[in-house]
Parts: sequence; C-alpha cells; structure tokens
Amino acid sequence: MIFSTFLKVNGQESTHVFPSQEQVAKLMNEAMKSSDLPAVVAIAINNRGQRVTYTYGKAIWKENRYVTPQHIFRIYSMTKLVTSIAAMQLVEKKLIGLDDDLSKLLPEMAAIPILSDGKLIQPKNPITLRHLLTHTSGFGYSATDEALSKFDRSKWDFKDLPRRFESGTRFLYGSSTDWAGRLVEKISNMSLEEYFRKNITGPLKMNRTWFNVPDSLKSWIVSRGWRGEDGKQPLSEQPDRIPVKPITEYSGGGGLFSTPDDYARLLQCMLNYGTLNGVKILKKETFLEMNKNQIGDISVFNAEAYFNPGTCCNLNGITLPSSKWGLAWMIDNDDKPFGRKAGTVLWGGLFNTYYYIDYKSGIAASIYTQHLPFNHPQTTKLFERFSELIYSGRQ
Repeated sequence: MIFSTFLKVNGQESTHVFPSQEQVAKLMNEAMKSSDLPAVVAIAINNRGQRVTYTYGKAIWKENRYVTPQHIFRIYSMTKLVTSIAAMQLVEKKLIGLDDDLSKLLPEMAAIPILSDGKLIQPKNPITLRHLLTHTSGFGYSATDEALSKFDRSKWDFKDLPRRFESGTRFLYGSSTDWAGRLVEKISNMSLEEYFRKNITGPLKMNRTWFNVPDSLKSWIVSRGWRGEDGKQPLSEQPDRIPVKPITEYSGGGGLFSTPDDYARLLQCMLNYGTLNGVKILKKETFLEMNKNQIGDISVFNAEAYFNPGTCCNLNGITLPSSKWGLAWMIDNDDKPFGRKAGTVLWGGLFNTYYYIDYKSGIAASIYTQHLPFNHPQTTKLFERFSELIYSGRQ
C-alpha cells in the first residue's frame, strides 16, 4: 500500500509517499524491542486525509486488552491547542481583540502581582489575549520556574501563582492558556466543556474528547505511570486510571482526555487550514496568523530553565535558540535530519504525548504514551524513529 500526497511548493508539484502499514509496523516493532513502554499509539496523516497508524501493547497494563487509536489518553498540554482555537474563534467574531486590555474581563487575573527578586510588585502593563496565547503574560508553572516552585501559597489569596515579569517582555511557559480558557468562558457564557462540544470537538466528531469522560467511555481510559522522584526508576503504574470526581473548573491549559483518532482529526483540520470535511472551525486567514512568530525577538529557549526531574518540564531538545511561538504552539525553525522542515509547529503533553504539523511537507504526526517524566527519551526517540519512517518515502 502506498499513499501519495501532491503538494504545491514554490509553484512546483512534489510528491510524498508514505510507507505501508506493514513496513512501519515491522520496523517500529524492532524499535520497541529496546523500549520499556507498555503501550504506544502513533499516527501520521497527510493533507489528503491518508494516514499510517502504529499501535503496540496493552491499554491497561495488567490486562489483556490491546491499545487502539480509540483508547482515551490524558493529553494534558495538548489541550492548549483546542483552547487557543476557541479563543481565536472569538477574535474572528470580533468579541475580543488580540491586543485588548483584559483587566475588566478578568480582574482576578489583572490583580495578581509580579514576584521579582523575592518581592511582590504591582504590574504596570496590561495583559492581552496575545500575551496569554504566546506565554508572554508573566504566568508560569511551579514546574517551569524555580522561584514559583518555592513560593509559599499558605496565605496566598489569588487564583494563580505570582507573575514573574511584565507582560510582553519575556517568555515563560505556564498557566497563561488556563486564563485564556477562563476568558473564553466569560465571553461565551459557557463552560469550556460546553464551548468545545458546540464549536470544536462536536463539529469535528471528536466524540471521545472530554474534560469529564462520560461513564460509558471510562473503561477506554488507558493506564499511566511514572519513574519515581528522580525520573530514573523502573516504570510503575499509577493507581488513579479513572477519575473519581467530576471536574468543575476546566483547565484550558491541560485538562482534556482524548484519543489518537480524535486528535488526528483535529490535526487533519489544522493541516487543512481550519477545515475538515466541509466543517470550518477557523478562517484560513486566522489560521495563517496563528502560525506566525508572535513574540518577535523574545526567546523561547532557556538553557538554564528549572524543571522537576521526576515530572516536568524539561524542554531540552524541544525548544531551541531559534524557536519561536505562534498563537497556539511552538514554531520550530530548524530542519530535522529525518526530513521535517523548518516552520513546523508542535507541542506535547505532560505524560509524553506529542504532535507536529509540517506544512511544507503536508504531514502531521502524533504519538501517545502515558508516563512521567515529560520529554522522556523512551517516547521522544520512538517518535523520531516513527518520523524517520514516515519521511523515508519522500521523493
């Protein structure tokens, strides 16, 4: 079986050929011989809706059900793409501007002070939606900033940790997209669950993508595990596979469950500039704006960034000195040896799920595993091997 994609590059038609399912499975199975991962799903698609899928292992590690693209994974920060799309839909409708001051809409956000040199100071610059979508608002995570990791919240009355700098001056990966989600809820008068179902996941038939997985689907949630406090111990399964309590505060930065099939539909829509099977969730011009560098000379790369070795967020090898950020994702400005082109957009989720969209090649790919710490080579090297295979047929 050979899949061909015909692209227009600089006015010339080029061809991309996917290897067969059988060839990919054979070579990926060889790669899995040196892996300790109990389960993997990887999917590559092209801009004509064709795809190659690889699955390996057990959905529930101690049982005999094999994992499929229909199984449900915690996708954590891959939620950010969906929230960013939601926010840009509101921009399209002129319900909010990218550079509007959000102080009146989100006063609880605007009131949060900046932690600088151990002191709390009042911010001077307003926060805008552009700042939130590009992680230049000053909000971080305790897993991405050492000062925030040590901050005492025992007498802290705000809904988030302190900001770390004036908006628009630096980049810090963190809770900005959670605030963007709250903005969507405020403007739309809907919860994120309701908004996504009405405007994104519902129209795209992503029927297994939820903050609160319906009872009828909970048996499809896969196992997850971790490697101890130092991230170097043997992989062990965590006991909380199925959530016990429903979510009432929705995290636009990391709260979704989804399936490889569902997320592949979203990537297919993004690869086609916001449209899938006649369903348009974004205008093409909006989508093109999301893919542009939105942070100017600000650097995403921080060689001395803080992270917890047992959990998150080691970005080494993901962010590079040339990396930039759009309105939903990181922009990789370096070609990759296996064939991925500069200009590819990408991101991932805490428990080692990752995606990228290479517009120049007409390819999107994603991989789904469930283990800590983030950016673990057992998944990232496997994804690179999968990518090598997908690009190997290029002509």
